[in-house]
Amino acid sequence: MQLGDLALTGVPVVAAGAAGLVAIVRPPGVRTTSGLQHFAAGVVIAAAALELLPDVVRESGLVSVVGFGLGIAVMFTMRAVTSRLEARADARSAGRPGLPVGMIGATGVDFLIDGLILGAGFTAGGHTGVLLTIALAIEYLFVGLSLAGAMGTEPRKAVVIGVPVALSLLTVVGAVVGVWLLAGVSATVLAGVLAFGAVAFMYLATEELLVEAHERGETAIGSSAFYVGFLVVLVIEQALS
Repeated sequence: MQLGDLALTGVPVVAAGAAGLVAIVRPPGVRTTSGLQHFAAGVVIAAAALELLPDVVRESGLVSVVGFGLGIAVMFTMRAVTSRLEARADARSAGRPGLPVGMIGATGVDFLIDGLILGAGFTAGGHTGVLLTIALAIEYLFVGLSLAGAMGTEPRKAVVIGVPVALSLLTVVGAVVGVWLLAGVSATVLAGVLAFGAVAFMYLATEELLVEAHERGETAIGSSAFYVGFLVVLVIEQALS
C-alpha cells in the first residue's frame, strides 16, 4: 500500500470522529437525519454500481456471480449472528444504562469488512480506492450519529467521539490486510473479491441506512436525497475518468 492510499484510509476515521462531535454540539433533527441517510445510501450504492460491478462483470461473468452470491450468504449470515448477540446483550443490560454492546460489535464487523474491500479497491488501481473512500466517509458520518444516539441519555463526550473513531480504525486495519492478502493475485480473484464487496456495500446501505431513514419518517425532499447522492458519485466518477 502506498503512502497516499494509507492516508486516504484515515478519511473515514475523521468522518467518524466528526459524527461524534456533531452529536455532542448540535445533533441534526429527525427529518434532516433521514434526508442525510438517504443521501449517504445513494452514495454507497452508486459506488458499488458504478465502480465495483462494471469492471467485475467485464473481467468474468461467472466470477461476478459467484462472488455476489457468496457476499449475499456471508452478509445475511453475519446479520443473523450479530442480531442474536445484540439481543443477548440487550437482555443482560435491560433496565441498566450503558453502551449498546451488540450494536457496537455488529458495526465493528461491518467496518472491518469495509476495510478489506477498500484494500481490494486500492489493489485494483485506478480511482476505485478514492471513490470507495468517499462513500465510506459519508456512510461513517451517519453510522457514527446512529451510535451516538444509541449510547443512552448522557454518555461522556470522550465516549461519544472515541467509540466511532475506534471502530473506524478497524477499516484501516482491514485495508492494510486486504492489500497484503491481495497483492499479486490474479485479476479473476480480485474480481471475485470486488463482487463480494459490492454486496457488502449495498447491504450496509439498504439494511442499515435506508431502514433507519424510513423509520424516522419520509418526505419527498428527504427521499430525493438518495438520487442526489447517486448523482454526486456519478459526477465524481466522470471527473476522475
